[in-house]
Amino acid sequence: MSRGDVVRLLPLLVLLTACDRGPHTAGATAKAEPAAAPARANVSVVVAAPKLQERATSLETSGKAQFNEEALARVHAPVTGRVLEVLARPGEVVEPGHRLLVIDSPDLGAAKSDYAKAVADVERAEAAQRLTRELFEVKAVPQKEVREADNDYRKSVAERERAAARLRTLGIGAEQLPAIASRADTGTRIVVAAPRAGVIVERNATPGQVVAYGQSDTPLNLFVIADVSTMWVVADVYEPDVPRVRRGQRVAVTLPCCPGDHFEGAVDYISDVVDKETRTVKVRAVVPNRGRALKAEMFVKVAIATGVGRVLTLPQSAIHREGGQTYVLVERGKDDYARKPVQLGAELNGSVEIREGVTPEDRVVTTGSILLKKATK
Repeated sequence: MSRGDVVRLLPLLVLLTACDRGPHTAGATAKAEPAAAPARANVSVVVAAPKLQERATSLETSGKAQFNEEALARVHAPVTGRVLEVLARPGEVVEPGHRLLVIDSPDLGAAKSDYAKAVADVERAEAAQRLTRELFEVKAVPQKEVREADNDYRKSVAERERAAARLRTLGIGAEQLPAIASRADTGTRIVVAAPRAGVIVERNATPGQVVAYGQSDTPLNLFVIADVSTMWVVADVYEPDVPRVRRGQRVAVTLPCCPGDHFEGAVDYISDVVDKETRTVKVRAVVPNRGRALKAEMFVKVAIATGVGRVLTLPQSAIHREGGQTYVLVERGKDDYARKPVQLGAELNGSVEIREGVTPEDRVVTTGSILLKKATK
């Protein structure tokens, strides 16, 4: 090969050598450039102090529903006798005068006989009084006999009224008295009627049962009739909280089965006795029984409105819950935040009451705190 051919082939050899090294070999001596750091997110954080707001305060406790004793009737045996028929059932709604049961009683026959005798005595005393006055006018008898005749007449009238009153207590109406006075009515059966309107909530009478009148300080309730349109709710208030409770305060009653359903009433009685075992005072409220949902002896939750107070609040956005803990983020310095556990109360106009954990002097993250949670772990 001539020298001229070598000169012509030299550039081609240089080119082939460069291609054989490849891109990795070509950059082997170059210094590696560091990777660019990701741009930091632009976090917008708003910090504010807790605010004091006015809210209605209440005293929460437990209680029990009871029948309104002022709208309750207990029916006892008006005479001693034997029950012949029972005419009403538990749960039945009755009106005044509704027939409850029939009793056969010798006492009724005796009361009718006493009344008939008293009426006859009045007639005899009246006739004797009239005759004595006529004799006195013709000076046939002294004035002393007139006075005695007048006294006998007044005594007989009083005895007749006593016998009539006894019959009225046995359910005998005035329209029946003339027949009894003439001894045309000497029956011994008495019908016991409902004294008031309401629901029969208890019955303790059966046919053939012997019932007694006036033989015990605690007579048997043959029937109990209750007006269930209102109920008593008796709440237990602990001794330190008693000064906060007054008559007339509004009461909200909640059933354990239906926490979203409230019954409203008012305090009408505060006991003067502290229970020595529980150290509580009984507070009673009359509550309209909407839909008859309140039942006697039912346990309920009671909230007594005690006035208006000032409470510390924060927006809902400041509250975090994690792992069973409720906390907020408190600013300690520039870009320095710390978690602080809090105890919450009731919600109030988009905010939430803070019972414990922060003070009005604290600076709490209200907006953007969700972006700082990981940094404050």
